[in-house]
Formats: sequence, C-alpha cells, structure tokens
Amino acid sequence: MTTLDFIFHHNNILFSSAIVLMLFIAILEGALVAIGAGLSDVLDSIIPDFDADFEVDIQTDTGYSFSRFFGWIRLKEVPVLMLLIIFLTSFGIIGLSIQLFAYKLFGTLWLQYIIIIPTLVFSIFSVRFFGGIIAKILPKDESSSISKKDLIGHIATITLGKAIKGSPAEAKAKDLHGQTHYFMIEPENENEIFLQGDKVLIIGENKKNFLATKDIPEKII
Repeated sequence: MTTLDFIFHHNNILFSSAIVLMLFIAILEGALVAIGAGLSDVLDSIIPDFDADFEVDIQTDTGYSFSRFFGWIRLKEVPVLMLLIIFLTSFGIIGLSIQLFAYKLFGTLWLQYIIIIPTLVFSIFSVRFFGGIIAKILPKDESSSISKKDLIGHIATITLGKAIKGSPAEAKAKDLHGQTHYFMIEPENENEIFLQGDKVLIIGENKKNFLATKDIPEKII
C-alpha cells in the first residue's frame, strides 16, 4: 500500500479530511489577512468570555456545564482558530498513527468508527496541552482584562442549574468593559436557593466558585 493509498483509504477518510480541512482553513486565513480581514477575529468575536480561572471538577454533580469545559481547553486564552487548527491536526495525525500501527501489526486497517472515540479524547487533551504552550507565548492584552475579584459587587444571572450552598450553578455577568463572563456560583447563605433566571449579587468567592446572595440593595438594582 502506497502512502497516498494509506492516507486516502476509506477507513482513514475522516482523519485525512481533518488534515485537508486544517490546511484549507490555514490558507483561507492567510488570504483574508492579506486583504485586511481575518477569520480568527470573526470566530473570537462570537465566542462569549468564559472565566478560565475555574478548574474542572469532574466530581461535581450539579452545575457542571460547557463553560467549564471551554475554560479547560483554554477557549478564551488562545484564539479559537488556533485551537481549531490544533484539534484538526491532532485528530488527523493521531487517527492516522493508530491506523498505521494497526496496519504494521495486523496487516489491515481498523474501521475508522472504532477508533474515533479514543482519537477524539487524545485530540482534546492535545488541544489543552498545545493551547497552554501557545497561551504562554502570545502577548497579553491587559487593557480590558480583569481578575475574578473585579466581578465582586456585580449582578449575575443564573443561566443553568440550581444552586444551593456547596452545590453551584452556572451564571453570567458583565464586567466594566461590557464583556460577558460565565462562571460557577453558589449562595453564601445556606437558606438560599438560586434557580435559572434569578438575579444575584456577587459578594465573594471561595477556592472554586463565586458566592452570592439574592438580597440586592435597591441602589444597585
């Protein structure tokens, strides 16, 4: 089997297509930048600001949401286009590598649908790993960046789940720059319950979540 026959074999088409798509996106971005536009800026503009400071706790029974996953893969630390290219490249290379191993060992290729799940998992970890490297290299724009403490005193809206003391829900709030941040929040008071759509006042934080109360002074409202 020649190299091209291997790459474009019907059991490898998902992985080879990922690499082809990555190359197409890279070429398109280069062309758009040359004329003063950029696909990366467009993608970044439609992604909300997720608070990446929160670590993923896979043991959380309630309140776990996509925003924590997006923060984990560094969605707001690195341009979306870069993460997409890392994912497509990793997916293609990992998938083809597994198939090459199978061909060398067994003399045949596995069905691509059998290895798609482990390939996806390894690709996601690859996005986090290489995204972390890129995040350290990229220059930081400090003009509109804020820390978690800057959101204390702001009104937040519960967007997903039910929050009780010790069991957070997802919420969102806008900072002084008008940027929307998504994060996990729980009541400071054991007697309070936050439901989806509730407005709460951020009054503090613990190691993982913000603390809030429904008791909002009228002057803030």
